[in-house]
Amino acid sequence: MKILHVADTHLGFSAYRKATPDGINQREIDTYHAFEQFVDCAIHSKPDLIIHAGDLFDSVRPNNRAITFAIKQILRLSKKHIPLVIIAGNHEHPKLKETGHIFSIFDHIDHVYPIYNATYEQHSFNIHAEKITIHAIPQCEVKKQFEDEIKKLKSDNTSDYNIFLSHGAVTGVKAFSMNEFNELIIPAKVLSKDFDYIALGHYHAFTRLADNAFYAGSTERFTFTDAHDKKGFIEVELAGGKLKTTFIALNIREMIDPKPIKCTNLKLEQVMKKITQTIQEIKPKEKTFRITLDDIPSHVYRGIDFDKIRKMTGNAIHYEIKANVAQEGGSPPSTTSRIDALAHEFKQFIDSQELKEKEVLLELGLGYIEKIEAREEGK
Repeated sequence: MKILHVADTHLGFSAYRKATPDGINQREIDTYHAFEQFVDCAIHSKPDLIIHAGDLFDSVRPNNRAITFAIKQILRLSKKHIPLVIIAGNHEHPKLKETGHIFSIFDHIDHVYPIYNATYEQHSFNIHAEKITIHAIPQCEVKKQFEDEIKKLKSDNTSDYNIFLSHGAVTGVKAFSMNEFNELIIPAKVLSKDFDYIALGHYHAFTRLADNAFYAGSTERFTFTDAHDKKGFIEVELAGGKLKTTFIALNIREMIDPKPIKCTNLKLEQVMKKITQTIQEIKPKEKTFRITLDDIPSHVYRGIDFDKIRKMTGNAIHYEIKANVAQEGGSPPSTTSRIDALAHEFKQFIDSQELKEKEVLLELGLGYIEKIEAREEGK
């Protein structure tokens, strides 16, 4: 029995200012290309079942383009009679029931099983004379509700195979978290041998949690945290009580985040030379990249020729210069990047407070600042 496990496709995501010739955000189109590539692979490999572990869409109210694209691709699978079980993730699940759920558009598509009512559901399939049961818990409005649904989880002893499908952060082994406000916690105890396979979504890096438990990761790179990760999906084979998994990478746009340039004791011309060399090595055409300047004196940072850098990177999808400014006793420099200025101010604020968990708060805050900036640039 062959199953494809995919997650976190985030259709409708957009970031940065680069647009296609048609005026559509380039990063939005990139997410569509990644998902279409997955559907192409599925149609070619003819799996017995596909499970999507949440965050098909990037928002509760995706734009018409994202909705139309999703329906077209899912109809391609439906026409091939490939069953698709798909659960709601935190990005597309509304906080208020009266908002309505975007997944209702899939309710009447043949061979598609959308799960979005914030309750534990089981779906069984008879495939090759064997019974497989999917135990799915989608995103819930509140954590207590999710915890209550987790307590109901139980494998079906009449099934040849049991698969647990959910979307959230696993804690207890290691923290696999995206640090998002409506993030749900999956207790590590559910990673048990009671299930032949555990298919998870939410954490964007392909990760093996246990012999039978995996995050598929996202199908695209959304932040520089993802820069060094391969993106794709998992092919799962179940036969004779044995499990075999294969990660299949998708061919997506490069995102490059090289080692920081150490600027201690460097003069302006030396820093500019290193920046120029790094850009030349990256070959920025059609790429997204970031250059980090570590321990750069404020007076050197103020002298950087950003116009020259922009000319050198004009054919890139997006680039960032991230400056970790050395403290010199004076006030921090003004910067051409709002995110650098805001991040620097936030660091100073956290440092000035008497808090028990400074590092955690700092990491959370900087993550939100980066996401907000990325979304604003996509408008």
